[in-house]
Amino acid sequence: MTAWRAHIGRYGTAALPGEPWMRWTLMALLLLGGVLRFWDLPHLPYTHDELSALVRIYPTLSETVSKGVMELDTHPPGVQVFEWLWTKLFSMREADVKLPFIIMGLLSIALLYRFALAWTGAGAALMLATLLATLQYTVFYSQLARPYAAGLFTTALLADQLTRYLAFGERRMLIGAGIALVLSAYVHHFSLLLTALMAMTGLLLVGREQRKAYVVMCLVAVLLYLPNVPIMLHQLGQGGLSGWLPPPGDGWLADYAGYVSHWSMSMGIGLVVVVLASITLVLFQGGASGPARWFLLLWGIIPLAVGYAYSVWRAPVLQYSVILFSFPYLALFVLQGLKHLPRQAVLVVCLLMSWASVLSLVDDRKHYTVTYHSKYAETLRAGMAAVAERGAEHVLVLTDIPGHMEHFYRAQWGLGQDRMASVNVHDGWNQARFDSLLLSTSTEEVVYGRSNGAVPEHLAVLQQHFPRLIERTDLVEGQVFRFSRVPIELQRFDADTVAHAGSRMVGEWSVEPTLPLLEGGGWDYSGREYGILIELPLDSAVNDPGDQLEIIARLEGWTEASDVSIIADVHAADSTVFYRGGDLEPTHRAGSAATVAVAVSPSDMPARQDLTLRAYVYSRDKGPLHVRSVTVMRREVNRVRDAVLQPVPWLGRFPPE
Repeated sequence: MTAWRAHIGRYGTAALPGEPWMRWTLMALLLLGGVLRFWDLPHLPYTHDELSALVRIYPTLSETVSKGVMELDTHPPGVQVFEWLWTKLFSMREADVKLPFIIMGLLSIALLYRFALAWTGAGAALMLATLLATLQYTVFYSQLARPYAAGLFTTALLADQLTRYLAFGERRMLIGAGIALVLSAYVHHFSLLLTALMAMTGLLLVGREQRKAYVVMCLVAVLLYLPNVPIMLHQLGQGGLSGWLPPPGDGWLADYAGYVSHWSMSMGIGLVVVVLASITLVLFQGGASGPARWFLLLWGIIPLAVGYAYSVWRAPVLQYSVILFSFPYLALFVLQGLKHLPRQAVLVVCLLMSWASVLSLVDDRKHYTVTYHSKYAETLRAGMAAVAERGAEHVLVLTDIPGHMEHFYRAQWGLGQDRMASVNVHDGWNQARFDSLLLSTSTEEVVYGRSNGAVPEHLAVLQQHFPRLIERTDLVEGQVFRFSRVPIELQRFDADTVAHAGSRMVGEWSVEPTLPLLEGGGWDYSGREYGILIELPLDSAVNDPGDQLEIIARLEGWTEASDVSIIADVHAADSTVFYRGGDLEPTHRAGSAATVAVAVSPSDMPARQDLTLRAYVYSRDKGPLHVRSVTVMRREVNRVRDAVLQPVPWLGRFPPE
């Protein structure tokens, strides 16, 4: 025991321990990490997650906790309380709010370097610092004003202070560990889990003469956490995130490895070579000092295992973000053998890995393109640009985004309805009401911005009235479109016809032979329940699983009692795997004609090769009805919709500038 205590204390209590070349290398890595995180900070937009926290900041602290945390959040109140205070002192501008989280992300690199240097050596510590400084995993979450950079910092502080207390036994280090323990518990439930593991490890490792003081520190930390227990129990009672997060599947760990390696061949090969070299050195020359040989693996793997098990057996919670806190210890466990590398080899390996990581961050992950555009901000900017160019009387701005997100940006920018009028069609707008709005407008152009959660049929209905695409901008979890009713000089195309039934026939439709034909095209569906059907193999109808198929029916001649839908039924063999209908709603009744649509995307259903789409018009009441046409359109996938967490093969045909 004396040997490992002497080992972890060999560099003393310096703020930046190690030989000069180690310190200079760390400082260079911190500078690189700072450049990557601070790059164009004034134009780094908020994500949905950040905005959802900011709109839950109320005038008083008690309201912020009771409403913003207890009622509307699943995290402990620590970061929300911090943001309440920080925004009171400064502002809600992106750069102001993100600044402390970026700083905490950078400080965590230095703290984890100190921790790793103590338990392993320069090679492992500097390689860990290289990864923490340059991986998108840590860069992205350090740029978010959310609990992740804060939890990474507080857990790193606990690991560092606990190590120093074991080595030197100074009271200030024990106090530092206690503060870190309490802060971690108030930041995130997974940082609480990790610090509990760390605290139990410390209890096993402290010397007999240290144990009483250590136990007192832990008890004080528990007492300070007690006010949050009712909040935690309330949040656990709400379950997980099953409303939008699926449980981890068989490929989750492989996807996680791909995400860490930037889905880059060069980065992946580099990491594999480094890990294999580390394992080889451990086998022949040994690894971390003393108890770190076992606790590094436990700290790294238990939070992942708990999150995985809870997500499968109770409710989904496992995301890459929640295991960010334990990632450094798992990484250090597999890198520990690098402690035996000589100085020249350490410098070369860190340089090559930094180069591969930064290059893949920019080129493969396209971090500074996809994450530096907000669907909410870009929707409003596109509306302002179109109004400035064409005039308010010629442009209708439609925002299919959560209303509180739009209100946040309007308040921040001082953008009242007098400067740019818009209609928010996100909540309570079915496609019938949407269709009626488009019928009533006389503008020549429409700007339409949508985010995840928008009614997928809105886009199909919109293009029936404004058929010409002027511009399309694909964004993470959203898109912005600009359409024209009148001819334009340069028309873009992001959709094509898969099948059409009407005055002309495209595709192999099944049409009941006894359906009466209408003059000008179409069929008299009166007295019929079914009559027009097409079946398409789903994998041949789309070019990409993220493509959207839009089945659009032009209907006339119904009555107030009509009950009509256009149906999309996706089945495999005799089993239906997806069913969705586009209904003829009561708000359609005012007109003599209506567009009814239903949208389908293979990405919304299980991946199978034998899926078949059945699309048909369904008149439940068999009342009067004329079907003028039914069209199946394929709209091109938004290539960057899931780019933050998924591979980005290319930016799509209409990337943001």
